[in-house]
Amino acid sequence: MMKKICLLLFTAITVTFAADISGNLSTGFYMGTPFWNSDNYSAGNTIDTKDAFMRTVNQLRLNGKFGTQFSVRLNALRSDGFQSENHLSETKIYQVYGQYKFSGGAVKLGRFVPFNRWIWGSVDGGAVSYAFGKAVKISVLGGKHTPYGLLYDSANSMTVVYSDIALKLGAYGTKLKIYNDDNVTKAGVDFYGRTGHLRYSGNYGFDITNSRLADGGLGLFYLVNRKLNFSGNYRLFRTMPWNLGGTDFQTYLVERFLAGAAYKLFHNYTLNLRQMVTMTSDKKNYLSYITVNHTFFTLGLSYLTGDADMKRLGLVAGLKYTLKDLTLSGGLAPVNYQPRFSNENLTNTAFYFKARYRFLKRFLVNANFNYYQFDTKQEPLLLQSKFRGGLQLNYFLGAE
Repeated sequence: MMKKICLLLFTAITVTFAADISGNLSTGFYMGTPFWNSDNYSAGNTIDTKDAFMRTVNQLRLNGKFGTQFSVRLNALRSDGFQSENHLSETKIYQVYGQYKFSGGAVKLGRFVPFNRWIWGSVDGGAVSYAFGKAVKISVLGGKHTPYGLLYDSANSMTVVYSDIALKLGAYGTKLKIYNDDNVTKAGVDFYGRTGHLRYSGNYGFDITNSRLADGGLGLFYLVNRKLNFSGNYRLFRTMPWNLGGTDFQTYLVERFLAGAAYKLFHNYTLNLRQMVTMTSDKKNYLSYITVNHTFFTLGLSYLTGDADMKRLGLVAGLKYTLKDLTLSGGLAPVNYQPRFSNENLTNTAFYFKARYRFLKRFLVNANFNYYQFDTKQEPLLLQSKFRGGLQLNYFLGAE
């Protein structure tokens, strides 16, 4: 009840006093996707694989401005499941904060979502940033970590503190950063730049508490000419421990390499080639794929093999058509694979359809429908529902 009162109070104040309001209100119906959160597994619940997971979802996003210096933002969601006990009904507030801009910087108080790979979800607290000209900017934030958006969540009361200093010189830039919570302290650096036709960006993070690498990466993009470009990407990260259906997944180090090339064959046709290699301490897997993209269709082929003892050959074919305010797309993706510890091949096919229609300037309808055709010889899946999808209506507020 308290969550609803806070949400309604904030909305009323914003709409009443803000000089400039923008945002959108959406309502929709969804099915086929389970609703997982901390409460489910802390209570020892399990997912009912036969459940259709039907629910309604209403979301409100608002931006309000009071002159040029003060602004407020709200992003709240209400989900009502009405089929299984594990499909919870909840109100979530991802963002509700006020921001004051001053010469060279800004102060933010409330609940906000940091744009930061080390902090997942929302933070209840404050943030301040200040720029010393165009070359130097300092940012600091801190508060209680609330990843699930619940207004009161005693299981997620961890304190987080983060700060960085960003330096920029022409086409080159770097960011020195440090992070601390109740369990770990990290330090790292981000960087980016451009040399001729080559653009690059990367990051490096070190876990000081455990004296080990936290994460890292390097991205490269080289533009040869208007028709041809090459790209490469390296990512290193540690997975977070989590529990799914009573099975514990512990943290481990993952390295991922991606190399690709794109070539424009002729007008509206582009050929894309990609090769991915994913490595852990005991496994190495390879994923290769080739796609041809056009304004109206996509056709692709992929192949997975490696130490995971599963070979998979997949095809994707899709169509897309736009007519003024209406966009339609659909396709299919059959996959032939050999399960682990089996010599028999199975084939599953996924079908999808999407529609997007804008009307009366302020309204937008989104619809998506997915159908999964399972091979009858395979073992029961985690989710046995063949139908998934939803329908959503959006109303946009603010100036046209």
